Amino acid sequence: MSVNIFDDLINSVINCFNRAFDFETRSPRKEFWYWQIFRILMFLSFSFIESIGITGILILSNLVFLIPELSVSIRRLHDVNKSGLWILLSITIIGIIPLFYFYCLKGDEGLNDFGSPR
Repeated sequence: MSVNIFDDLINSVINCFNRAFDFETRSPRKEFWYWQIFRILMFLSFSFIESIGITGILILSNLVFLIPELSVSIRRLHDVNKSGLWILLSITIIGIIPLFYFYCLKGDEGLNDFGSPR
């Protein structure tokens, strides 16, 4: 793993925590996907810790990561000019498919309904 990728990952995670209550602007694909990689790594780490007998850490981590996860997901939707209400599709299993598609799309290059790209 190159230093640039690691730096980008760390910067994206810090950015997601710093912008946890920003549900209005946009987030690029890179920030969103680096956040998802971080979340998967944390989930695997905390699952291992729980498997050796320390309980409750997964619940606690999910609570800590809930707001940043929602905000970066909504900002990612904004980047492709979709309303944050699309996040409600995640309630259904089939709804994850269009969300995944939106998350993979390249963001609007210029100004859209949610502001300028970052």
